[in-house]
Amino acid sequence: MRKLSYTRRGIILIFSLVALVVLIILCLVTLRAGTQSLFDATRKQRSVIAANLAEAGADIAEAYLRSLSSPPSLTGDEVLLYPANGDAIVLAGGECWAEISAHPDNATSWRKRYVIRAWGEADLTPDGVYDATERTVLRQVIMQVGQQSFALYSYFTDSETSAVAGETIWFYGRDRIYGPAHSNDQFHITWDTSATNPIFYGTISSAQSSAQWSPRTPASGQDWRRIADGGASAFTFNVPEIALPSSTDAQKAAAWGASYGFPTSNGVYLPTVGSTVSAGIYVRGDCTVTFSLESGTNNQVVAITRGSTTTTITTDLVNQRTKYKVGSGTTTTYMGLPNGVIYCTGHITAMSGTLADNYYSGSAIIRRNAWTVATDVLTEKNITITNNLSYRTPPDSTRPPTHSSNLRAATFGAVAESIILSGTPSDMTLNGVFLAGAHNSANGSLYYAGWNTTKRSDLHVLGGIIQKKRGPVGTFRDNTLQTGYNKDYRYDPRMMNDPPPYFPTTGQYDVVSWQYK
Repeated sequence: MRKLSYTRRGIILIFSLVALVVLIILCLVTLRAGTQSLFDATRKQRSVIAANLAEAGADIAEAYLRSLSSPPSLTGDEVLLYPANGDAIVLAGGECWAEISAHPDNATSWRKRYVIRAWGEADLTPDGVYDATERTVLRQVIMQVGQQSFALYSYFTDSETSAVAGETIWFYGRDRIYGPAHSNDQFHITWDTSATNPIFYGTISSAQSSAQWSPRTPASGQDWRRIADGGASAFTFNVPEIALPSSTDAQKAAAWGASYGFPTSNGVYLPTVGSTVSAGIYVRGDCTVTFSLESGTNNQVVAITRGSTTTTITTDLVNQRTKYKVGSGTTTTYMGLPNGVIYCTGHITAMSGTLADNYYSGSAIIRRNAWTVATDVLTEKNITITNNLSYRTPPDSTRPPTHSSNLRAATFGAVAESIILSGTPSDMTLNGVFLAGAHNSANGSLYYAGWNTTKRSDLHVLGGIIQKKRGPVGTFRDNTLQTGYNKDYRYDPRMMNDPPPYFPTTGQYDVVSWQYK
């Protein structure tokens, strides 16, 4: 065998060393790439964790807002820190903190909105222990929330017991409830397999663990769909109780324009500053209220009668003018428009009429014809409705918001200890959202005075009914109406984002927008 020369051996050694160096470099590159990939994967993972921490911070700050007895009064660049001491909340994998600021519109808006900025910080060392000195990933969530209005509900009760007869009120097969329904009490529902149409066409929630059924409990999907359009999934139980407002003091202050200096003499007051309307309409003493349309212009006319004197207030949305006339006296014209709140310290013994259209142009509403009529619930003052109370142009939920019917349709709300239908027509129309009672009320409800004596046809509600206790509107036997009205309650989805002015809020907040950074 021929041996390799020293020269050839040297060349092979050199090539081997070069190959070894190249191999080491490749290993180092591969190791570095693997390390970088692991670091990148860790960073991505920690970025997700940081985003989750930021979400947690936003949720905790929102829960803090809900826990306050009233919305915080923040102005300008003021912020509310959470936690208040400026520290962070340490959670698994990192920490979070938040600040709350006011929306710029809060100075002029009844429903307050807030911007929650929350940060989440996660460490890059996947050892499960957070150390603020380690390298971190920071994420931010910006959440905008707004006060939730009771007008969001099509149907709401604190108690399903009758405020009039003291007995449990049941839903039955001829009832129709459209839109969100909630009770802090237990729902009582009677139905049978002969039912062809559901009772509920929307979500149904209860603070109780179940509903009571008669004559049988739904057992199949088909059974549930005879009760709710969405089947069993439309029902949610064990949700937190929602407290009714404690008073109508906010509506009182809105109507007068201040929380002090209220009139001591009975009468109808239109607060002004100089020649400009400055608040709503304030009534001291019992009265009647009638809404109508001005001949020739279709402007809104509000006639408020006390004794033998009628005060007439006419609003011109186009020209932003308000006409005020007492009895047969002269008419005074003021600049501006009332804020839409009519507050009465006494009973409103009769209310009815037609709500004029909004002023709109193209696909936008320029000025709304929106009203909230309120009485003093702390002294148990009621509103009695004696005839149809309807919009000149009803909204149409099957069409887009920019459809002319939805642009024209007015908005109405009423708040009182009890809202009583008396002497109303057989086929009755109520447009608006009606809240009866308060947190500490004994028997606040909406009911028909002849519920157990006089047979009527249908009660058509477009909007919502919120009440302390169930108010009876009729009786039935074997799914057949005996006295009073059948219920035809339909939801007005406009109420969710555009409720009546100064209509009571639930103490909860709706998420308006959500953004990650």
